[in-house]
Amino acid sequence: MSRLTTTIAIAAIAASLAAQESQPTQHATERERAGQLSVGYTDILDTYLSQEKFTGTEFGYLSQSLSRRDSSHIVRETVHHVLVGVAGTRGNDNSLLTLLYNLRLGWMYRWHWAAPRLTLLAGGAIDGTLGGAYDTRNSNNPAQARIALSIDPTARLSWQLRTGRHPLALHYDVTLPLIGMAFSPNYGQSYYEIFSRGNYDHNIVCTSPFSAPQLYQHLSVDFRLWRTTFRVGYLGEYRQMKANNLKYHQYTHSITLGWCY
Repeated sequence: MSRLTTTIAIAAIAASLAAQESQPTQHATERERAGQLSVGYTDILDTYLSQEKFTGTEFGYLSQSLSRRDSSHIVRETVHHVLVGVAGTRGNDNSLLTLLYNLRLGWMYRWHWAAPRLTLLAGGAIDGTLGGAYDTRNSNNPAQARIALSIDPTARLSWQLRTGRHPLALHYDVTLPLIGMAFSPNYGQSYYEIFSRGNYDHNIVCTSPFSAPQLYQHLSVDFRLWRTTFRVGYLGEYRQMKANNLKYHQYTHSITLGWCY
């Protein structure tokens, strides 16, 4: 009887150890999230709508999320960016209304140096933009759509430092679209021809740094105040495209203010 009991006990211990080994190891996930509001100056040219430049104010909301397992060097990034602008020409104030939504999904490799407390992330992202512009004073071609998809090299450099007892973190994010596709009407082509009559005229164009040079850069600093980590910075976005004998640019310089959570 004692031998049977011993055998059963040994079998139970072995089964327990085997079950523990078969269970996947749980890894902690490191996350960084921030939400930021922005306001800034915008300069817009769209020759489909007008030969004149529009200048005005742009408001935005930027949500950025970074996550990494403690056993991995790969960092996943998700960025949601909503932009609303009001601009005008010399003769027509606030006549152009713009709305853009940008989604970026990225994967970056992480390098960390403990001595200078520097962290470098570098990799690539899938970048999609959807939105449009509406000119309230233009009866001929009053609206223009913005639809684009691209593959972007992206990078982030972070530096942790202290000023006295107060910790600070400096960040620089940069993204450069490399290759992709975008929608564009042709010169003199109306949206009625495209969507109602189905007259396709090279309306899906390839984009590259030669035909659509663009740049996204964000310089920010994190600081602690009232038990909350705030983030303040400068955001510069430069969107350009030449396609179908049309020119487009939208340059924006913004101040951002938000919080990390």
